[in-house]
Amino acid sequence: MQEQHKSQSEQSSQSEVLIVGAGPTGLTLANDLLSRGVKFKIIDKSPQATTVSKAIVVHARTLEHLANLGFTDDFIAHGLPLRGSNVYAGGKRIVHLDLDEIDSPYKFILSIPQSETERILADNLTCADIAIDRNCELVSFTQDNQGVVARLRRTTSGGATSETEAQVEEFEHRCLYLVGCDGAHSTVRHQVGLSFDGAPYADGFGAADVKIECDLKDNEMHAYFSEEGALILVPFGDDRWRIIFESDDSAKINSGEPLEFQTVVDTVTRRIGKALTKLKISDPRWLAWFKIHRRCAPTYQVGRAFLVGDAGHVHSPIGGVGMNTGMQDAFNLGWKLGLACRGLAGEGLLESYTEERHAIGVAVLKGTDLATKVVTLKSPIAQAVRNGLMSFMSAQEVVQQRIIKAGSLTGVNYRGMRLSQESAQPQVESISRSLFPLPFKKVTGELPKLGSWLDFTDAPMAGDFAPDAELDDGGFRLSHHIGSPRFKLLLFDGYESTEQGYQQMYQLEYKVASRFCDWIDIYVVVPFAEGTRTLPNYASVIFDDQKYLHEYYGASSECLYLIRPDGYIGFRSQPASYEKLEEYLLRIFKPTLVQTPTQAKPV
Repeated sequence: MQEQHKSQSEQSSQSEVLIVGAGPTGLTLANDLLSRGVKFKIIDKSPQATTVSKAIVVHARTLEHLANLGFTDDFIAHGLPLRGSNVYAGGKRIVHLDLDEIDSPYKFILSIPQSETERILADNLTCADIAIDRNCELVSFTQDNQGVVARLRRTTSGGATSETEAQVEEFEHRCLYLVGCDGAHSTVRHQVGLSFDGAPYADGFGAADVKIECDLKDNEMHAYFSEEGALILVPFGDDRWRIIFESDDSAKINSGEPLEFQTVVDTVTRRIGKALTKLKISDPRWLAWFKIHRRCAPTYQVGRAFLVGDAGHVHSPIGGVGMNTGMQDAFNLGWKLGLACRGLAGEGLLESYTEERHAIGVAVLKGTDLATKVVTLKSPIAQAVRNGLMSFMSAQEVVQQRIIKAGSLTGVNYRGMRLSQESAQPQVESISRSLFPLPFKKVTGELPKLGSWLDFTDAPMAGDFAPDAELDDGGFRLSHHIGSPRFKLLLFDGYESTEQGYQQMYQLEYKVASRFCDWIDIYVVVPFAEGTRTLPNYASVIFDDQKYLHEYYGASSECLYLIRPDGYIGFRSQPASYEKLEEYLLRIFKPTLVQTPTQAKPV
């Protein structure tokens, strides 16, 4: 037995955030914190990053988040966009989904090996001279109102297969916050004493990364239902495919026996061989049996410790949403930790992480659980009913849209939660004037008429992801203007062009900038081309001459939208109201740490 030496020296280290786990979720959080200037340390007990494909699906909503950090082009360059999804049963296709219907700039599912996902994210840390502390694990931690003291153990040399003795040292690391991105067996979750409620599924699955030559479309996913179980084929480029298949051989799976390549070949041949005229499987690079679970922690926060990704929730792999949900957890938490580390977070801001993401985790778990039960039906009668219903229902447009929204995660929203607020009360005087054109006293400002109010109520709501609408027919998009890790405030001028309206926006812009300029980028959006009007000296203007952006946001009259750093609409109002906006922002930021606004901006 190798002797392990523990250093009991006073060695210690410090950071603002300690991230435990350097998989896709931990690396996503690390990059998000990096963009906010947060000092963090990221550790992982594995000696190296994964070299196998594992989770291979990145969905549209995750790509939208990655775009805000500038990663999407690199991901797409190293992945394969899948444009469709198919289900087959009884020798025929019973479902076809056209992914061009996804409401996103990324109208596809990106198939990319997890090894590439981790490499892209880790390389960006390397470029910033940030190293992942590998062979390093969390042993224990304590916390109080001032911060967290973590006990870490690092193996500095040798190892289980090395002739050199392993040198092990333990040391303290002090931080303000600790985030567990350490998977389903999370040490962080165990340390804070949280349960992980749920259960395993009865059947297990096999997974294989192989080369396949066949006559299937290599830019679409293919799922096959057969009497002996389901089988899914997902291409990810260079003739390589992921095979996932259901297996009821629990004894073999539980015994720890490796999955044999011939078992994969035989399973594929039995279940879909007759449906294809060409099928050749070769070059296995990764083969694994695995059991799947449905589990969720009751909360994702205990004091200064947080759970992200599989540490807080695990799902069936059906739909490929597990890794994506974890990465989106990280984007939700990152900006909130950024403010908290600067001492700027208002009361309840960090608690909103659990409120928002736990609700999403539970919803995703329910959806994947239902999908798994449908896919793994055993009774021939139940299978026949399932196949018939799927064929009929998926042909309905409204059903297709719901499936696509759920699958791409573009349906995720935080409506009705504490950080999703709006002010869109109908202006009685203005609406009355539009309905009954009688003499009224003169009013100040550009109040919405009935049609404008209806446009606004039909537009994206607080809690929705902000649409990345086009600004012209050349494909130039809103995100090309406002990509940054900060809050973004869109001040829409509306369709009426008046000097009074311009000055109102001018003063509103100044009030916001004078109090919150360190955290908010402000854009005035006008519905015409540059140079066609004389405007005040706005700090930043977006010219929406095709009115596409105004239409997307229901902005036919003056209104405003505040977009959170994670891309969701936090607040919106019609008409554009500084007072209502300030009231909302003082829920985000500590009131004592922001300036009092100057009341008027010099013209």
